[in-house]
Amino acid sequence: MKRQSSYAEDEGKLYLVPTPIGNLEDITIRAKKVLTDADYIAAEDTRTSGILLEKIGVHNRMISFHKYNSKERAPELIKLMKDGAVIAEISDAGMPVISDPGYILVQECIKNDIPVVPLPGPSAFATALIASGFDAQPFTYYGFLPRKSSEQKPYFEQMEKAKATSIFYEAPHRLAKTLKNLSTVLPADRKMVAARELTKIHEEFIRGTVQEVTDYFSKNAPRGEFVILISPNTEVPKQLSWPELIKLVNDLVAEGESKKDAIKQVAKKHNVSKNELYDQYHQG
Repeated sequence: MKRQSSYAEDEGKLYLVPTPIGNLEDITIRAKKVLTDADYIAAEDTRTSGILLEKIGVHNRMISFHKYNSKERAPELIKLMKDGAVIAEISDAGMPVISDPGYILVQECIKNDIPVVPLPGPSAFATALIASGFDAQPFTYYGFLPRKSSEQKPYFEQMEKAKATSIFYEAPHRLAKTLKNLSTVLPADRKMVAARELTKIHEEFIRGTVQEVTDYFSKNAPRGEFVILISPNTEVPKQLSWPELIKLVNDLVAEGESKKDAIKQVAKKHNVSKNELYDQYHQG
């Protein structure tokens, strides 16, 4: 067990600093101070981050840290922090670690007893969620889905059954194809929201059914980065009668399951008492 509770002023540490997802006024006073005071800023894209840092008046040295160099660069950053350096990690926009390789550096810091200090701040999926109109508790965040349709479908099958709001990101040039693929799995009348350009001048929420939103983007070219939200599955499963449940048990027995295991499986799947099903089975 490890405890991390206080930080000496002169020791190396890692700050996880959120940056605005669009509107630069969303930078916090604390985030600006940490970025100003840090010895180094580990940035996902130094060009993108350079624009932000220039506008808020921060000119500290940046170190490139992204998914293509994270494993090689992490040991270098760990050494700097062991030598007393303070590093602030930022992503292109929003919370570091979420949908970027920051977790690799966090894991290495924990292994090396280097303090990790998270700052609160903007996140695109949380921003979209609170304005979606869907239940915010619970929710499942998937990040960016695989690009291939065949690899996306298992995720959509999970969303179709989910009792929680489902959230994922998609790029504009892939959105129409992804929604078309999604519509082959989810019911046409399931509610969904496509949020784009959050906190920016062209911020927009497209709300409707899966069918309506899919049709909309088949006719209107998507622009900007998207957060897609799928409403929970609120259907109440049909409760089978005892004869129907007993038939399912017999079907499993015919396939080679023992009566005991068949009763257990059917009871669990259909949310009925195993003992009651056992009694009904043997009475029949």
